[in-house]
Amino acid sequence: MVSVIIPTYNRARLIEESIYSVLNQTYKELELIIVDDGSTDNTEEIVRAIPDPRIQYYKLPHSGRNAISKNFAIRQSKGTLIAFNDSDDTWDTTKLEKQVQLLSQHPHIGFSITDAVNYKEGQIISPRTYTIRQGVEYANIFNRMKENRFVVYNPTILLRRSCFEKTGFFDETMPYGSEFHFNILLAFHFDAGIIYEPLLWRFLHETNDSIQVPVENLEGFMNTFEYLYHNNMVSKKYLYKAKSHAYRQIGHLFKQAQNLTAARHNYRQSLKYDLMQPICYWLLLKTYRIGDN
Repeated sequence: MVSVIIPTYNRARLIEESIYSVLNQTYKELELIIVDDGSTDNTEEIVRAIPDPRIQYYKLPHSGRNAISKNFAIRQSKGTLIAFNDSDDTWDTTKLEKQVQLLSQHPHIGFSITDAVNYKEGQIISPRTYTIRQGVEYANIFNRMKENRFVVYNPTILLRRSCFEKTGFFDETMPYGSEFHFNILLAFHFDAGIIYEPLLWRFLHETNDSIQVPVENLEGFMNTFEYLYHNNMVSKKYLYKAKSHAYRQIGHLFKQAQNLTAARHNYRQSLKYDLMQPICYWLLLKTYRIGDN
């Protein structure tokens, strides 16, 4: 059986479509565990109105941390295979069938992932995530992930329950970035079966004026590489490379928000970890030119 986990918070407008994309899978032997992080809208009403005995709904006090909701659901789950979906994303109807078949035929593979479509309201932003357009690859993707050459979206993952013995659960101390942290540990310990077919439709929300979430995600990214380094999973070279990349991206965010002092600080931090970045020197210089105007 597959245990499908959907964490949610105030997604009444979107969660029904996400739920039905799971219930309508061609692979039927599943349970769906929905963990609500204390929603204040009518999410609970919408979920409880769906008449399917495979659904389990739990409402927790609000924590603001997906990791807590996911770990709670993992502990409630009974399946030998675990999948995750987000309450604003949807699956192709054949997703689980194809991934279950892959894992059944290849017992040495720990988990499976798929390609994804990224879209906004009425508009496809990118029809594919990966450059490879078809087929299946069996590989260890850890090196690609540590070099920032490969992205894994958590809602594409189907993993064996036994994987948690190596990875542990999601890190509940991380406000943001716990998914990347878990995904890269999964990739370190296990080979992946990659289905190069877009079986996830990933909904991109309109950006708002706050840069807190992307900044904290990048800080979580750096914390993950600190963890990998201190546990001898990556060398100092990759720790510094990750920090240089993250600080440069944070600098971009602050520059876009017109906080030039913070932008300069983060560009300098990026250069501290990698001096050989002509583009970063140019971006740093540009903040002074903007400030002079």
